[in-house]
Amino acid sequence: MNLRRPASYDGELDLTKIIVCAVALSLCFAENFRTSAQTRKPEKEHNYTIRGTVVNSVTHAAIGRALVYSTDNRLAKMTDDQGHFEFNVPLRESEQTRPSGPAAGSVFTSFGVVPQVGTTYFSIFFMARKPGYLPLENGEPGTQVELGASSEITISLMPEALIIGRVNLPTNDGTDKIQVELYRREVQDGLAHWVSAGRTQARANGEFRFANLRKGDYKLFTHELLDRDLLTFDPRGQLYGYPPVYYPAAADFEDAGIIHLKAGETFQASLTPSRREYYPVKVNVMNAAALGAGYNTTVGLQGHRGPGYSLGYDQNESAIQGMLPNGNYTVELVRFGENSATGKLNFSVNGAAVEGPSLMLVPSTSIEVRLKDERTKSTNAQPGLLRNFGVRLVPRNGFGGPNTVGIQPPKNPEDETLVFTNVSPGSYWVRAAGVTPWGYTAAVSSDGNDLLRQPLVVGFGAATPPIEITLRDDGAQIDGNVENWRKEERPTVTNRFSRGQAVVVLLPIADSTGQFRQAGISSNGDFNLPQVPPGEYRVIAFDRWPEDLEYESAEAMQKYQSKGQLLRVVAGQNEHLRLSLESGTE
Repeated sequence: MNLRRPASYDGELDLTKIIVCAVALSLCFAENFRTSAQTRKPEKEHNYTIRGTVVNSVTHAAIGRALVYSTDNRLAKMTDDQGHFEFNVPLRESEQTRPSGPAAGSVFTSFGVVPQVGTTYFSIFFMARKPGYLPLENGEPGTQVELGASSEITISLMPEALIIGRVNLPTNDGTDKIQVELYRREVQDGLAHWVSAGRTQARANGEFRFANLRKGDYKLFTHELLDRDLLTFDPRGQLYGYPPVYYPAAADFEDAGIIHLKAGETFQASLTPSRREYYPVKVNVMNAAALGAGYNTTVGLQGHRGPGYSLGYDQNESAIQGMLPNGNYTVELVRFGENSATGKLNFSVNGAAVEGPSLMLVPSTSIEVRLKDERTKSTNAQPGLLRNFGVRLVPRNGFGGPNTVGIQPPKNPEDETLVFTNVSPGSYWVRAAGVTPWGYTAAVSSDGNDLLRQPLVVGFGAATPPIEITLRDDGAQIDGNVENWRKEERPTVTNRFSRGQAVVVLLPIADSTGQFRQAGISSNGDFNLPQVPPGEYRVIAFDRWPEDLEYESAEAMQKYQSKGQLLRVVAGQNEHLRLSLESGTE
């Protein structure tokens, strides 16, 4: 068979010509590569030695057999018996000096460490961990090493605190296993809240243990337990149980003692519940929704909120049911979802079953927010200004996280309204962050009440007047520098506030018109606070965010009276400050 193409065919190159061209190109590239390799000098490497010690942050004793590792997962090693470790890090010349323009090849950048151009660029963050010591929380940076010279570092680990103890029941033979719960006091948005820190079931002998605890304030209590002793239990007779007992021997959460736990401390607690008569409770819900809605039931002694007692909502029966001992109680039922509602009822248990009282659910309300723009420096209104204002309602109930109320999304880009939806009855702080540097919140009010100084009260079934926010742009300008910043050598966080970041705070003096403000500190120790509301402040630079900064409480702020500088600012004032860095961990 003849496979040759006709001489007139010129649609493709001849296969022989293609092969010849390919060989020629290969020889050319090989020669160029050989010549380039001969003229290019091999890149020089430097070895840097990083030595260090892992120590207990409380006792300063060395910690042996701790794992030390870099946050980029390149390096890892166990410490020896004296807590020492050592790494040899090879580093090429191209990694040592930061080129002009964006950085490339950085090991760790999420904490915003940006060395100056022409200086040592390559840096590594080290951390350590070991059972019995607490890991760093989100936002806490590790120990930074700049590889410009051999380095020696110290890594501190916080020892865990423990709460251990025993629940003393008449029989600790394993038939009665009671639950124990721990609450921790936390400060968020300047408000203190009691938040569950975990629960555990006591062992057969009544012993319990809470580990991996940080220093702080705690409350401890037992959950209810019905007596099901097979030797004494009579389903048709009187029922008995063990009501909650709050350490050391209180009847409700409010009166419970506070356990002030130190780092590394082991605290021992003993709880002794008392056996009491229990009676059936049934509360009818008059206007319950169809099956499928979400409900939450809370029970507390009248006038004393807090966890411990419990009842449940039965959707099939449209009733709140359970068992309680003698006492005066408040039950609250919340229905979640689009048609949220809340009901509350006070009742008493007095030696007999409770059946017959009814609870009426009241639909949640909506609250409109209005903006009064009194700015003089802005030539035109900014669309969506109110929606970007950061307005929130923060419940003041003191339990659980400070969950904020939802906001109705705008209907279209031109919609300038803002509405809080599904607001349950209760007391709230109104938070209006402002739109710095274009303005500040000069006033927040509702029906003549100053909501910057007092809470917003939302009643059952009552319409709440609109919230009115006044925006001005004549605030003070405060900037400055932290004098001892350089010798602290602390990395900064450029994109968010976190536990490990240094921060400058403006704490308003009691009865002042000032409002809380905060600002990060740059790599050279500078800070800037635009549009500061007029008022009196205490200005403090902290090396890290203080966990107990309850700035809404004048009593809690007394501990800072000897720190920082006092400052009084008026509208339009420019002020430059020089501050000393204070510890935020005391």
